[in-house]
Amino acid sequence: MYAFISHTSALDVLRTIENGGQGLPLWPSEARELPRHYNCVTTQRMYKEFAAQHDLAKYGITRTPIDLLVPKASQRSKGAKARFHAWKGNVPVNSMLRLEEFLFVSKPEFVLLQMAGWHSKTDPIINDFARELEAAREISPAANLDEPVPYDNPFAWDNTRRLVSLVLVAMELMGTYRLTAPGRATRYGQQQLLTFASMEQFMQRAGRTYGKNRLDTALSLALPHSASPMETALYLLLCLPDRYGGYGLPRPKLNRELSVKEHERLWDGGASITPDLLWADAKLVIEYDSNEMHGSLGPIKLAQDATRANVLSALGYTVLRVTTRNIQSPAEVERIAWQVASKLGVELAEPSDALRIRRGKLHALLMRQ
Repeated sequence: MYAFISHTSALDVLRTIENGGQGLPLWPSEARELPRHYNCVTTQRMYKEFAAQHDLAKYGITRTPIDLLVPKASQRSKGAKARFHAWKGNVPVNSMLRLEEFLFVSKPEFVLLQMAGWHSKTDPIINDFARELEAAREISPAANLDEPVPYDNPFAWDNTRRLVSLVLVAMELMGTYRLTAPGRATRYGQQQLLTFASMEQFMQRAGRTYGKNRLDTALSLALPHSASPMETALYLLLCLPDRYGGYGLPRPKLNRELSVKEHERLWDGGASITPDLLWADAKLVIEYDSNEMHGSLGPIKLAQDATRANVLSALGYTVLRVTTRNIQSPAEVERIAWQVASKLGVELAEPSDALRIRRGKLHALLMRQ
């Protein structure tokens, strides 16, 4: 009996296994349908039996329900332990990793496509909107005048939420950090598991599938080489278009080498420096001072960062320093956005009430990573 792990459960596995499973055998060798239901885990009872025979926790599968692919929509049984997703038609070539003889997990490219096609249920959207309006009435002066309070279209926000969530996953997989289970520390210095090139090659094999449009949009917003969740969050807050709740600033490069050969004698880190966020044409750098690095290395790290900033300043770069606390504060993020806009020669318009609400919701979403 085969089991095919997908969606968020597959993401948990990729975050857990060494190097995201690179080097494991691939499946299928040629495009084909999933095995028929009697050879594939398709019911809660079949999953219970399968889980009893396999140590799934060692692959990072500790959250329920587990996401599994099945060959037909009619086989999506409901239950607390497993959540089944129908994959109609052929599974693209080399889109899954073989963990064990009968256990497979989706590769990063396949995971993104699956998550792009995920639906939202209507009731939670409406319920969240009702709570949002009630909270707004309690704090809005307009409530005392029986006037409508500002609000954000709930269905438009749900589309944004799903899109941004997809961008977050893409940037993690294209970056060098891995999120882990709640209560466990994020891992840094990890291997990049996804590139734009590998995604393009996969989509050529997959053909036209549901969710492709959302995936294309997400990839157009994502940047590679992020080194931490907070770097990702800061980039998205500053640079996402305002319709998604960002400030719409020009995009930087993340963690790309910058030559410092002219001042190499002042910098014992070699002939280059790797700024966190770099706008090369404007000679602007943002350096993110993380709690993890400064908490563990203290004065040594502070001294290294000061030297980096001095070298960059000597080369004519403006260096903005940003901490975790800055990013966690919407008011501080707005201040940073105005500083960056000023340096880039970009004008930021005064936001409408609806945009302020959207920015607050985007900030809350990104801080929940």
